[in-house]
Amino acid sequence: MNLKKLLPVAGAVAVVGSVLTPLVASAGTYLTLPEGFVTDTLTYVSDLFTDASLLIILAIGLPLGFWVIRKVISIVRAR
Repeated sequence: MNLKKLLPVAGAVAVVGSVLTPLVASAGTYLTLPEGFVTDTLTYVSDLFTDASLLIILAIGLPLGFWVIRKVISIVRAR
């Protein structure tokens, strides 16, 4: 790893970090989430994957099926 190339990047990160730290610290407020936010989000994502399961199975199964058929044909031809 060439450290001479990384020094300008590390310097830029340090400068940006030193500039942003007072801005974040002076804000003093935190992001608050509603009571059931995590549960609602996980429920939504679970429903989304349940609805998309057929598309996911097709996206994986179709290429896999063609690959298996191609392998079987190549084994039969080899005999």
